[in-house]
Amino acid sequence: MVEDVRVYKTKKNIADALIHLLEEKDFAHITVKDICTLSLSSKSTFYSHFIDKYDLLEKLVQLHAASFEQEISRRFDSMKQDNVAEVIEMIVEQTVKQNTVISTLLNVHVPSADLHVEFEKILYQTCLSFLEKEVTAPAISMEYLSHLYVANAMVLLHWTLQHGKDEHAIDLAYQMQKFIFDRIS
Repeated sequence: MVEDVRVYKTKKNIADALIHLLEEKDFAHITVKDICTLSLSSKSTFYSHFIDKYDLLEKLVQLHAASFEQEISRRFDSMKQDNVAEVIEMIVEQTVKQNTVISTLLNVHVPSADLHVEFEKILYQTCLSFLEKEVTAPAISMEYLSHLYVANAMVLLHWTLQHGKDEHAIDLAYQMQKFIFDRIS
């Protein structure tokens, strides 16, 4: 069922208010009242959509983690079509478009909603799964290679968030990943 436009706009305003507040202060110091004031919503409206501020944060993290997981899956599928560089560039462009939200959420570390941890898990699990399917007799531990992949991808992500799209960084990340994956095939 499609969500009502007014409900969607209200939830978006509330989520945008949280992101804006997170740019100014720590999550622990943000109150539901702060979110409602900035989003021009009443507390009853907030509570009709979210249990509390943690629920709001969790839903934001889940939304961005799900989107990231789709992009990363597309990246590994692209290895079979040999267009990895294009897919990495596309992921970078998506990251740049959502720079403020992603960089803000990556700096919030709440046990139930940590985007940084979620991104690392997605990268690791997707890479390891790919390696387990594609590699029969690895000379190097697949877990080790997956951790290297995660480190490389997260460095590129953080660099992109801080500096914008950088063709040289994208190319270097691609070359490093290609070097790793060429060693196992």
